[in-house]
Amino acid sequence: MMKFGIGTVFTISSLFKTFSGMAISLFALSIIGPEKIGLWHAALILKPYLGFAQLGLTEGLGRELPFYMGKNRGAKVKRYVANAQIVTLMYTLVSILLTLLLTFLVAEGIEEKMVFVTAGVFISTMFVDNYLSSTYRSTSSFQDLSRVYIYSAIIGLLLIPLIYYYDFRGYMWLLLVHSLISTILLVYFRPFKLKSKFDKLIYMATVKTGFPMLALNFLRSIPETYPKILIIFFISTTALGLTAPANAALMAFGVLPAALAKYFYPTITYQYGKDGNRYNLWLKIKQISGYLLLLGLAGLISLTIIPYAIENFFPKYAEAVYITMLAVGIGFLRMYSILYNVFNTLKSYRAQFKVSMTRNILYLIIPSVMYFMDSKEDSLVMIFSGLLIAEFISTLVMIYFLYQVTHIKKS
Repeated sequence: MMKFGIGTVFTISSLFKTFSGMAISLFALSIIGPEKIGLWHAALILKPYLGFAQLGLTEGLGRELPFYMGKNRGAKVKRYVANAQIVTLMYTLVSILLTLLLTFLVAEGIEEKMVFVTAGVFISTMFVDNYLSSTYRSTSSFQDLSRVYIYSAIIGLLLIPLIYYYDFRGYMWLLLVHSLISTILLVYFRPFKLKSKFDKLIYMATVKTGFPMLALNFLRSIPETYPKILIIFFISTTALGLTAPANAALMAFGVLPAALAKYFYPTITYQYGKDGNRYNLWLKIKQISGYLLLLGLAGLISLTIIPYAIENFFPKYAEAVYITMLAVGIGFLRMYSILYNVFNTLKSYRAQFKVSMTRNILYLIIPSVMYFMDSKEDSLVMIFSGLLIAEFISTLVMIYFLYQVTHIKKS
């Protein structure tokens, strides 16, 4: 792993992990119909909202660790980690208890119980994964995180036969087992093996930094659930299931940005902690934007493949061809979300709020208006067309404010 730069190794391992996840999802779509896939997607619709319960703990940790590492304050870094560890453990235990309670009191039938348990494990491990991912910040730790991603991807691929032999139940088993193993690997390779210790001052400092980031990131990202809610309440869960190929396209375009963000964010924050130069961040933004443009344009070639692929390999989703093609455009624009991390690095909360609020309003209004103005025969197409317009405008707004916050002169 030392023959290449750690950034390259980490990016490749992240891509491998994500592509393996996509392969699993696509195989599941070829076996399982939209009715049950829609049930699973509906079960996860609350996941982004539940992450809000941490009050920005991991967001604050993710910002402060590389910042104080840049200032060479190792003792303070350890205090932040030890505190976040005990708080995360408490959230995880509460989540597990609530999952067991809801499974036995609310869920009916074996498949519905499996959906509840799997969704509960997803959410419980989310707390642990978010915390641990925030602690991988040094060069050596990124090497270990690369190993975690590779092992996790291989295990996921080896579990694919469960879907073939057991259909939807096998898919739930795969997701359940894979989620648990991935978290265990993160725990095993964790860079800080410290005793948990609650520190009130550190906790308050972490939340003070992280809560505005969480609230603003939440405000910006939560609109992506609006179309799902619209589809569930005004169309059906089967229609939500039909969006699975479109979601796969969105995931494909999010692969590289997601991988880069895990390395890009702590790296620029570390550098900003050292030199305090805002303009250098703008130079980095331009560099990353150029790469994203080239990669995104190459990805648009998929528009010529999608109709053939869906009709021949996923015939149960034949009605989803047009919305999947629209999702390619949306995914291309969402690649630029990696740049949003610069607001967190600079703690530019006012600009961040304007960007997040703009996206929220656009996602709420445009797709809804287009849906209710339509005859309902092409309702999914109208919703996704609205999403494309909303994403285009919000991306331009984000870039404008990034320019503003990186060109503030020191007084």
